[in-house]
Amino acid sequence: MLFAKKNDTDFLLLLIKASENTLHAAQMFRNAVMGDQPPAAFYPQLKDLENKGDQITHQIFKGLNKVFITPLDREDIMELASKVDDVIDGIEATIARFDYLNITMSDKYMKEFSAVIVASCQHILDAFKLLAKKKYIQITEHTVQINSLENEADRLMREGIREIFTNPKDPYHDFKIKELYERLEQTTDACEDVANILESVVLRYS
Repeated sequence: MLFAKKNDTDFLLLLIKASENTLHAAQMFRNAVMGDQPPAAFYPQLKDLENKGDQITHQIFKGLNKVFITPLDREDIMELASKVDDVIDGIEATIARFDYLNITMSDKYMKEFSAVIVASCQHILDAFKLLAKKKYIQITEHTVQINSLENEADRLMREGIREIFTNPKDPYHDFKIKELYERLEQTTDACEDVANILESVVLRYS
């Protein structure tokens, strides 16, 4: 394994910061769909968190261009940073849809999706903390949970879309809700992508 020099960019710490920021965004998204006001009211705050995530990702990529010795394979760090960024991008893209599609209320599926995303982001953060401590085997406990949560998100999307077509309302409104469900499911896919990369890292370093 390659170890970073003391003065090099602390890539594992930056990954932890990125995942903390993403978890914060997930929690804010949950607050948005669980509250009484239109979820789009939270868009400016979530956009700020998404911008912060972009800055952390850029810092990681910039650091990789400056050093030869890294704590993990360069490609693993790049992929982990990119996929965590995809998660927060997905959260921001979902709240943006509440805004530009003029969806003023959430439903039970959106609320359940938000719980899945918060739990997935918490597992990502916990796994990154273990990665920084080189506790590779324990990481698997979290990747298994993330995969299970993604399966739950698949179920939510299927049931939500089934309900749309079983009890159709206004076609234009139904189309908007279906698009939102699909974007939420894609966000959980991004969480699973992080888990898959972590599993690959565990196999190589444990």
